[in-house]
Amino acid sequence: MFITNILAMALEESNVEGILNVLYEYNPWWKSRPFTVPYYRTQLYENLMKKQDSPEIEIIYGPRQVGKTVLMKQIIQTLLDEARVPAHNTIYLSMDHTSISALSDEPIKDVLDIFFKYVLPPESEKAYIFLDEVQVVSNWSNYLKQYYDLGTKVKFYVSGSSVSEIEKGSSESLIGRSRLHRMLQWSFADNLQYQLKEENEIYLPDTSVVRDALAGNDPNMLYEAFLKYRDDLLRVVPDMDPYLTSYIIAGGYPGLFGVNMDDAKDILMDRFMLTLHKDIMRTFAVRNIKGLENTVIRCAMQSCQITDYHSFAKAVGIKYDTFMTYLGYLSDVFMISESYFYSKSGSTFAKGKKLYLRDHSTRNVLVGLLNTRLFEFGEEVGKTVETIVQDHASRLAGAYTGRPKSHYWKGKKEVDIIIEPTVIPIPVEVKYRQDPGDIAGVREFMEEFSSPFGIVVTKETLKISGNVLFIPLALFLLIC
Repeated sequence: MFITNILAMALEESNVEGILNVLYEYNPWWKSRPFTVPYYRTQLYENLMKKQDSPEIEIIYGPRQVGKTVLMKQIIQTLLDEARVPAHNTIYLSMDHTSISALSDEPIKDVLDIFFKYVLPPESEKAYIFLDEVQVVSNWSNYLKQYYDLGTKVKFYVSGSSVSEIEKGSSESLIGRSRLHRMLQWSFADNLQYQLKEENEIYLPDTSVVRDALAGNDPNMLYEAFLKYRDDLLRVVPDMDPYLTSYIIAGGYPGLFGVNMDDAKDILMDRFMLTLHKDIMRTFAVRNIKGLENTVIRCAMQSCQITDYHSFAKAVGIKYDTFMTYLGYLSDVFMISESYFYSKSGSTFAKGKKLYLRDHSTRNVLVGLLNTRLFEFGEEVGKTVETIVQDHASRLAGAYTGRPKSHYWKGKKEVDIIIEPTVIPIPVEVKYRQDPGDIAGVREFMEEFSSPFGIVVTKETLKISGNVLFIPLALFLLIC
């Protein structure tokens, strides 16, 4: 049974009515109006549906436009259509709606009080509450903690686009009461599976054998696993090139499917500007927005390079301390990632860092190559492909360790990416061309750190030479 008399009557009647109007706008199922969501379900959807009966608060966080809102509405649709949850027992609201902040100083508290008093049927057994962009509300986690600790039968699903605000809330007020779920732009496997299912109801082969072999120490076993996966894949996708080319150019945002490149450019630029001007400026009150924009643009131009931060700040025309602050902001909204030097001791700070513009499609837009012209510029396509491989390799490492990260290394030669699926590091070098060429850095690293094998990501070459595997880009991405 729910507490239904907790409405703080400090709210004026007109404000209560205004909030109710917004809620009815966001929840068409309350009036039996139909609503549609994409049918494609990600693995995160499957995982969250298995947890619908547990009391923990599910926190979904990630960059803009990766499908967090769609995911929440897919769960709502399943609850209504399959679990037969009564329509008025489910509420969805985006907390960045301007009317809500204008109508209430404590939007989470007031919205839920109004929901419990005016919408939720009496004697309801359970309520499902979905709050989007929750990080815009100060002390959001404290409000959720209060409801959780009251023992009310409420299942919360909340989302956010700021790493620091979400992780701060979950690690302080909600520790032991919540679960974090990171949601990024679609991987190549997600992207390809969506298109195959939409076209012909085709499913990609299982990658578990390759992943199991990757965690072992036998390069020949891993190579055999890749060969089998390649053969299985060819039976369902005889021509991979169109899918891979499209992904290299336009990336993995669900909203770009079926969109021409001119419109995709506009969508990505809008997302870029919203992230800077709305997410960062509203959260961190940046004054020098031009300096922030220039930081991102320069990062796009020299993505994948070892970077001296003092020189970078000088080139952008801002102070070093300001640059470091901006770097933190940009990392917080998933725009930039850093790769640290790999060392046995774990002491990485004495070396330079590699900067990546995290989303390669945004990088392509900012350097003016969101089209097939990208492939006419060897250096630029090399940067884009390394950005993709670094992102996927980090996710792959996270699948084994729970920590999605990677490093780089430099001895006499540089190695692009180092991952640790187990306690033994694996070097990954990107050579996206017909002839992979010099791999001395990979062999040097393997000797230095006793790695059982190394991986060279190629354009098309699939072979094994000693304990170095040459794996085509598409194959490598699909097992990540």
